[in-house]
Amino acid sequence: MLRRFTSLVIQNRGIKQQVDIKWVRPDYVPAYKPERSGDLEGLPKDTVKFTALDFSLSDEIKDAPEAVKKIFSVAHLGRKEYRTLVQKDLIDRVRRHKYDENTSETRIARITGHIRCLQETMELHPKNVNTKKLVQELIDRRKKLLKFLRQYDYKKFEWLLEKLNIEYKGHPETYHKLTRKESLRKLTEMHCDDIRNKKLSDYRNLLESQQGPFLQEKLNTLKFIRSEQIELQLPITVNEQDIAKVEQQLQEWKLRDKQKQQAKQKKKNILLD
Repeated sequence: MLRRFTSLVIQNRGIKQQVDIKWVRPDYVPAYKPERSGDLEGLPKDTVKFTALDFSLSDEIKDAPEAVKKIFSVAHLGRKEYRTLVQKDLIDRVRRHKYDENTSETRIARITGHIRCLQETMELHPKNVNTKKLVQELIDRRKKLLKFLRQYDYKKFEWLLEKLNIEYKGHPETYHKLTRKESLRKLTEMHCDDIRNKKLSDYRNLLESQQGPFLQEKLNTLKFIRSEQIELQLPITVNEQDIAKVEQQLQEWKLRDKQKQQAKQKKKNILLD
């Protein structure tokens, strides 16, 4: 048993010295980030152009000077008005009629607008624990509603994802912890696959390079056999079709070889430039 363990340790040391594989743990991505929440669309940046909802229907604000419009814009009135405007824009995309306020589509749109506003807040204040908990709760609530809609009305589910520009990322059924040992095993397998594929590719190129001389020798041999059989008046076993077939294969190989040489020369010129 000790001898077997010693041999395994020696083999592992040899492999470790020959194969240089470095494992780096992936960067941690918070749950509120768009990469994990599934929000493919951000917030409009120029908030000065958007007038608050309470003043947007006024006729006087349309002809007012730019300074007055700036005062009544969402950039001046605060984040709450901005969030209301974002939510209204998303709800208008999916609502069935103007009185639709509590269907699953409008609820998801309202939550999505709130999530995107909180994501921007978290980018500015990443240590805000209360906001982080709130945005996580909203993301989980939206996943629950999307899961329900996906189960009972899949066409509307796809339409909603397209309208709100979000990606559904459900909760995983099983939890798999990332370990260094497993990652190194996978990296080693990938490294071995690369070595095997490289050797197979080199061997294939070697065989293809030898195919031309082989076909030329085969063509000469067939012609010689046919001429000798005709001269000695023996039964002819090599016909013209066999010779024409080999000639066609040889011409095709020459064409492929010429294209390969041109590609190599072009690549070489690019590297030199």
